Amino acid sequence: MLKMYTAYLAACNDRAWETIADFVHSSVLVNGIPRTREQYVDDIRKTIAVFPDYVWELRHVVEEPPWLAVHLHDTGTRHQEFLGAPGDLSAVETDEFAMYRITAGRIAELWGTADNARLRL
Repeated sequence: MLKMYTAYLAACNDRAWETIADFVHSSVLVNGIPRTREQYVDDIRKTIAVFPDYVWELRHVVEEPPWLAVHLHDTGTRHQEFLGAPGDLSAVETDEFAMYRITAGRIAELWGTADNARLRL
């Protein structure tokens, strides 16, 4: 699972949209809300629209199949308005914690949270 997840993160950091989609089931549950694969990838695209140089860095991992829990440290530059903060080219960073359910080598479920308030500073 960890090898798959690090490849997924690399695809996110490389903006390899089609490759990202390959890591996600056609239907995925995100924080309790059913999403399509396309919606999932579009959510990542929305983050990149605001923070074009956004990078997810893996810090900690706990595996308990089929679950994978991760701590990510995220950095980027805010180019567009985000939660009331202007797109003033501010460098931002935050921490993100997520639990993924991986089935058949793909993300089937995600429960996650990020400290988005820090992306407004």
